[in-house]
Amino acid sequence: MGLIVMDSDHMILGFLMSGPKSGYKIKHITGKLMMAYNLSLNQIYPALRKLEAADLVKKEVVFQTGKPNKHVYSVTDKGREVFLKSLSAPPTPIDYELDFLTRVFFFRFLPQDKVAEQFEHEIGSLEEQLEDLEHMKDDAAQFGDENGQFVYQTIVKLIQMLRDTYTAELERRKA
Repeated sequence: MGLIVMDSDHMILGFLMSGPKSGYKIKHITGKLMMAYNLSLNQIYPALRKLEAADLVKKEVVFQTGKPNKHVYSVTDKGREVFLKSLSAPPTPIDYELDFLTRVFFFRFLPQDKVAEQFEHEIGSLEEQLEDLEHMKDDAAQFGDENGQFVYQTIVKLIQMLRDTYTAELERRKA
């Protein structure tokens, strides 16, 4: 936990700040409310083990009849300190790792009809993402605090901007 960035470890600590949760509950929360970053169970459980080994979370086993025991995690004082420090870390430069833009750089090796096809596929993908976000709109409004709503609105505007920029470029190239 050297460099302080909001990685999945810090996000998990953040979810535990409001109270103990199972890995499955953390996954459920990210699926409902985190448009910008969705954690899978394959990320959550190794991260929880790592956080537990670093004494940032503690695990309690809840015995259940007729089903597997449930592991419930809570943040430790040390984990709380690390998480709060991560919130006030200096800003990090934006990550421009957009796969489509990386591929666009090399589109000079494709025939123009294939380039147009790639733009159309990417625009279609962005439209699908916007449709998915539209279905989440009510949840974001109902369950999100002002910060969650800000994240939702920012993600929607970012995807709309990419779609509009790619659409304008496709039209320019077809002209």
